[in-house]
Amino acid sequence: MSNNFLLIVLYAVGFIAIFYFMAIRPQQRQRRAHDDLVSSIKPGDEVITAGGMFGTVKRTEDAVITLQIAKNVDIRVARKAVAEVITEGRGSQKAGKTDKPVSEEAAALLAAEPAAEGTGADEQEPTV
Repeated sequence: MSNNFLLIVLYAVGFIAIFYFMAIRPQQRQRRAHDDLVSSIKPGDEVITAGGMFGTVKRTEDAVITLQIAKNVDIRVARKAVAEVITEGRGSQKAGKTDKPVSEEAAALLAAEPAAEGTGADEQEPTV
């Protein structure tokens, strides 16, 4: 009887340890990395929000940042809603740094954007 109980306890402890190292610990590491990313946001950074909005950070507050998503169009979003920083801020070029994409996926998304505004592609009349 004692061996069976010891074996059950050993299985339970093993299961809890596996669950911790496979689920809880990686999630904590990911949350810590996101918190570091969010706290490092500064004006001039180009970011993607969790909702998929691309924008340039204009102003930062404690829990809110102001993004410019188009010319003369600013929106306020929660700081925690930023999913990724695409490029470092323009102000960092003065310190000798260059704007370089953080990930290849972000670089591909930026390359897919139209190069110039008002090219006429989006101004065509719809056909009925």
